[in-house]
Amino acid sequence: MTYVRHGAPALNYSACHYPGLEMAFRGPKRSLSDPYITFLGGTAFYGRYVTQAIPDRVEAAIGLGCVNLGLMNGGVGVMGAEAMLSLANGGVATVVEVVGAHNLSNQFYRVHPRRNDRLVAPTRLFRQVFPELDLCDVHFTRHLLAMMKRDAPNRYDTVVEELRSAWVEHMARLLEGLKGPAVLLWIVPAPVPGAEPGLDQDPLLVDRASVQAVSGLVDRVVEVRETPAILAQGHLGMQVPETDNQIASALPRGALLREGAMALLDPLQELGFGRGRAFVEAGSGLTA
Repeated sequence: MTYVRHGAPALNYSACHYPGLEMAFRGPKRSLSDPYITFLGGTAFYGRYVTQAIPDRVEAAIGLGCVNLGLMNGGVGVMGAEAMLSLANGGVATVVEVVGAHNLSNQFYRVHPRRNDRLVAPTRLFRQVFPELDLCDVHFTRHLLAMMKRDAPNRYDTVVEELRSAWVEHMARLLEGLKGPAVLLWIVPAPVPGAEPGLDQDPLLVDRASVQAVSGLVDRVVEVRETPAILAQGHLGMQVPETDNQIASALPRGALLREGAMALLDPLQELGFGRGRAFVEAGSGLTA
């Protein structure tokens, strides 16, 4: 088993690029000439501080190349870009992460096209609805939502409704653009201690109704919640430099991501890819 090592050197994520995409992804780079499964997602798929990302674990278990297109703080907008879908449609199947609704351009604000957690600019509608809010020192979407919730709570619900609606619209468009089998992976960490109520649960502002609204567009929906048993495993499978402890505490734990990978094995087997979870856990050594 691999446990968190405080004071350890930073992980080498083997940054790599794929044709038609400007962003760097976690590697090592996979071949696109052999059959592969594409993983479209955000923070959970990238796996910061995690020694084995979800796609790596799945690949080791099923023996089929897994292309990791997860981006830190990636939103549905960048995941559904034409070049992303083109690469996904070149593979045999796609696993799509349920990411938060906040890192997505909408009627109230625009986000950076690649670094989706960064606020680019408020819209005219935002200025009309929230004229009293000063955004000079606001650079990130979560900070913006916290400000709106605190300073304009009677109007905040309107923003939440807009974000959820935009999320469903964009996610549906993404899933409709996939040609092969698709699995939606919904990973729900335990609430972040001390965070603003309502902003302490990731994927942020995505509820069951949101997921159900797009579930008919995929072959399987896999839900993994951080139970007390998973939480008790702590930082299993993580390597965190001591200076990054606070950053790591806000990210999905390695044990939860391991469970997410394992939960994919049976659905992928049902779709014709690899062997199921029971086979892997029976003695392959891939569960650590």
